[in-house]
Order: sequence, then C-alpha cells, then structure tokens
Amino acid sequence: DSGSLPHWTDPPTGEVPRIEATEADSPTDEAFRNLADEFISDLANFSPANATLIGDHSADGELDEVDADARAERAAIYREYLAALDNIDREQLSRANMVDMELLRHEVSSSLWSLEVLQEWAWNPLVYVNLSGGSIYSLLARDFAPIEERLANAASRLEALPRFFEQARASLEPARVPRIHAETAVSQTPGLLSIIELMIVPEMGELSPELQERLEAAIEVAKDAIAEQQTWLEEELLPRANGEFRIGAELYDTKLAYALNSPLGRKEVKARAEREYEN
Repeated sequence: DSGSLPHWTDPPTGEVPRIEATEADSPTDEAFRNLADEFISDLANFSPANATLIGDHSADGELDEVDADARAERAAIYREYLAALDNIDREQLSRANMVDMELLRHEVSSSLWSLEVLQEWAWNPLVYVNLSGGSIYSLLARDFAPIEERLANAASRLEALPRFFEQARASLEPARVPRIHAETAVSQTPGLLSIIELMIVPEMGELSPELQERLEAAIEVAKDAIAEQQTWLEEELLPRANGEFRIGAELYDTKLAYALNSPLGRKEVKARAEREYEN
C-alpha cells in the first residue's frame, strides 16, 4: 500500500545523557568531558530530526539542511572534533574516559566516512523519506511536551518541507540510485501524508484558533511539497535510476567495521556464527 504509514522507531524517553564528572577527574579528563558534551550538544546542528528522535528537543522546530553547503559544514566540524581528540593525551585520562574517547572517535570517524565516502545522500532517496517522516512522527509519538508546543514545531517542519525536498532533489544523482531504492521511495513517500492525517489532524480541534489556522496552512504547504516530490520520484528519478544496489566489498567491509566497532571481518563473523550455531 503506497499510502501506508512507515515503521518509525519510537524515540527513547529521557534526555540526552552527559558525561558526569568525578572527584578523581584530571584536567585532561575535564577537557575530554567538555569536548564530549560539546559534541552531544552539536547533534541538533547535525540533524534536528535525529536529535528529536534521541530526546534532544533544542531544535524541534527545525528541519535538516541537506544541501552541499550543509554537508561541507558538517564534514568540517567532524574534522575539528577529530583534531581536538588528537590533542588530548589519552594516557592522562581515567580508564572510563579512555573508553569513551575511543567511542567518540569511532562515532565521529564513522559519520565523516558515511558523509564523504559512502555518500548515501547521493544515491539513497530513502534517506530523505526517513528524515522527513521521522521529523514529524517523533514530535507526536510521545508526550514529552504540551501538544500545542509539539504541533507548533510540527508546523515549522511542515513549512520547511518545500526547501527540504528541493535540496534532496538537487543532492540525488539518478544514475547512482539503485532502481529498488527509487521504487521503495515512490511507495513510501505518501506515508508522510498518513502521518499528517493520523497524528496531526485528530489533535487540531483542541488548539487555539491562531495555531489551528497556521497548522492548516502548513499542512497545505506540506501536501503540495509531497506531491511535487512524488511526481519527481515517479517521472524523473525512477526512469533514470540505474545504480548498482550492491555497495561493493570494500565499502561493505568498512561499513561493517564501523557498525560492529570491531576488527573482525566478514569471514571471521561468519565463522564465529557457524561455530555458535553448531554448538
């Protein structure tokens, strides 16, 4: 069903954790802790939609920038974090912070590699399906704030959809898009309409007249943007989608290493799984 609701993952409850200080912290530990807290605070700058999903509500009224300038800015920030981590003397850290430092380095390195090497933003239209739908779903899926506040933020994100989809269309390279990805995007993009109809419209009766009027206008803007995106997917992207859906052994091995945060390769993982199965 092309209008079915996508299966978004429910965001966790609570706030984004901070690394707590202890009495045994050295100045180097404090420097690392400040850097780690800065990175956590930056998550909303990297992706407001994903920040909402993990419980950071500092940018709930914003929608991700997904153009070339935004990607270049994120890459530069990732490099700044890697340079800052290199300037921290690992041997002066507590054991716990040593572990956290390596985890942070892994996260930043993985994000930079995904941005610059894997480049799903250029060949996977589902990136934009998930961001757009998830940005609205995560505001309505749980009661982390009054409904008026969450719907006002939803209105802001709906109003930003024309800009978001325009950036998405400019970022995607049809010749690199696998046909199966294009077909899936065609079938799933209307799910955003389902989110609006099932999660926003039923709540509008309790709003102030001003917010209700704004939200009604934002929904119309969003519907027009979704229709334009759907037409582009069907008439422009799908006929030209000619990419290989396999990312290749080299990219896969690197992606697997980042996903597992382990030096184990495909053969080792398979061998271990087979041994566990036999036992």
